[in-house]
Amino acid sequence: MTDIQLSVIVPIYNEEQNIPELYSRITQVLSGMDSSYEIITVDDGSSDHSLQALLDLHHRDSRLRVVQLMRNYGQHPALAAGFSQAKGQIVLTIDSDLQIEPSFIPQLVHKLGEGYDFVSGVRKGSGDSFWWRRVPSKMVNALICKVVGKRLRDYGCPLNAMNCRIARMLTEYGEQQRFFKPLAVSLAENIAEVEVEHSPREKGQSKYRFMSLMELFFDFLTNFSRHVFQKTTVIGVLLTVVTIVSGCLYLVLRFVFPIIDQPVPRVQVLILFLFIFGLQLSILGFLGEFVMRIYKNIQHKPIYSIKKIW
Repeated sequence: MTDIQLSVIVPIYNEEQNIPELYSRITQVLSGMDSSYEIITVDDGSSDHSLQALLDLHHRDSRLRVVQLMRNYGQHPALAAGFSQAKGQIVLTIDSDLQIEPSFIPQLVHKLGEGYDFVSGVRKGSGDSFWWRRVPSKMVNALICKVVGKRLRDYGCPLNAMNCRIARMLTEYGEQQRFFKPLAVSLAENIAEVEVEHSPREKGQSKYRFMSLMELFFDFLTNFSRHVFQKTTVIGVLLTVVTIVSGCLYLVLRFVFPIIDQPVPRVQVLILFLFIFGLQLSILGFLGEFVMRIYKNIQHKPIYSIKKIW
């Protein structure tokens, strides 16, 4: 059993302006919690002086560890690299942009102590643009809830806490680690949420744009779309069965009990169209299920590559 109680994972990409203040705020909070801790910073191929700033802090404080990736892989692969190095009994994630204060960390840890496996932050405030970030984020969040099958008010909040069992399980899921939060929620038996204040970014530039959010969602579908294909198959089969029953009923009313004494072309066309559409959905769902099974069997390449660890 490790003697480290808390592991805080922070992905870093071109955040040299925020690193000193970020370190100061995190250590201030963790030092007041009376728990042993480590801070795992993951340099995601930064092109500025972020790595050097992290190494300077590491030389002063060995509890701050630095993981350098070979290149820029993205926020979620960087988090996955952090999970692979975490030694704490509780693993937390937080962004480096300081839009969410580390002061909320104790609330998540306390909630986790109530018996939950995973605790998510729920952003409150006007930290992002309403039309370009918050509205698309809410739409994507609603769709992720449908796919994952578990409701979470804010799948995009970067402040999260989980027990080490969930964190270890995440490292076994290959490409799906790109979307650690939906994956963690699907693995957790009990989940909870804590509201956190979300403030505007003060330094540096946001790495997410509207198109980045859309690309991330489509990548999510390719990794978690098995449920989508299964639901597509069910809808297709139900639609096919309903149209067959409707067609049989129409034929009975037309020829056995001549209640309908004249052909109704619109009804015939509608039944035929819905029958063909239902068959297409069924076939699409079955094919999609097979493709996903093949994809999961052959997809073993790592989503990140670690260059050096300090």
